[in-house]
Amino acid sequence: MSTSFPSLFPGMLLDAASRYAQDHAAVPELPGDPVRELGWTATLVPEEAGGVGGSLADLASIVEGLATHGMHLPVVETCAVVPLLLQAAAPEVGNRWLGAVAEGAAQLAPLIALSAMPEEMALRARHLDIGYELNGFVQGVDVSLPATHWLVPAEVDGEAAIFLVDAERVGVPVARYRTMEGRRGADFALARLTVPQGSCIARGGQAGDALAAASDAALLLTAVDTVAALAALTQQTLGHLKERRQFGVALSTFQVLRHRVADMYVKYLGAKGLTIHCFHAHEQKVCDLRRSLRLAKVSLAETARGCAEAAIQMHGGMGLSEEVLATRLAQRLIASEFRYGDRLSHAAHLKASQGDAGPSSLSNLARSAQ
Repeated sequence: MSTSFPSLFPGMLLDAASRYAQDHAAVPELPGDPVRELGWTATLVPEEAGGVGGSLADLASIVEGLATHGMHLPVVETCAVVPLLLQAAAPEVGNRWLGAVAEGAAQLAPLIALSAMPEEMALRARHLDIGYELNGFVQGVDVSLPATHWLVPAEVDGEAAIFLVDAERVGVPVARYRTMEGRRGADFALARLTVPQGSCIARGGQAGDALAAASDAALLLTAVDTVAALAALTQQTLGHLKERRQFGVALSTFQVLRHRVADMYVKYLGAKGLTIHCFHAHEQKVCDLRRSLRLAKVSLAETARGCAEAAIQMHGGMGLSEEVLATRLAQRLIASEFRYGDRLSHAAHLKASQGDAGPSSLSNLARSAQ
């Protein structure tokens, strides 16, 4: 079988991210703050604010390069969600903080659950005479990199708001742990946390639009991560079948295994085409972008899980060892299903938007998009 795996977003950013991931893949704990040290936080920051003024495709190149080698860095959260939320603030406030993010002078991170969309606010805020009071519980926040400030979405009087809060004021998390794919996660409980009036950098329509834009970007970049990991996993599986021998012959000579890896490759091509379609829709600002992204989430989640399970089975006992890249990629693919809403929650939104359309209609929509 002839296969090829061309990059989704080729270029210097992809090469740099890929080299870094390859060189540090075996390092259990990365020193320092590589995302900011490599200047990736400036990618989406406008030039007038001191950034690069790049596009989401530029950031996707970095995501693709890291995913290919199974490296976990919170690029989506730090380099996409943060600048998109800051752009909702007043120009004098937003540009000042965007410049600090681009220079690395401030380490901002979103206080958002990895399993939820940024626009799905877990916190509630109450307006006080001296500021605001924040209450709620946020579960599954990425804490892989240090943060000096948190960007905190919250609901105030029935409308969206974005708060910029000092990390010391938020305090330490109530729990820390490792996620299934190796990220460092934490849970935060905010109980009657008072913040100054100026901590609210955006509220109402501007905050809602920024949270929606951050949600779209997170879904899109997660799709890129999934396709890149799927391509690498298929390549790893092909290499394993060619190298390993059983009964004196290579595993690649067994017809059933050839069929299974061919099925993986076809699914990869479908996932790649679906992701490219979503990127074009994002660039053209189509009116039904969110529907396309939800369909992509449902389809990619099913594809990723099926290919991850197939790859683990074809690797045999080696597929259960985290020292094998294919195993880490499979874990990444399965975990991606639960990033920024799982496929069931997105399917429920799609079903509601379709009115009387039943589960079979929704399944047909997902297959047609693929």
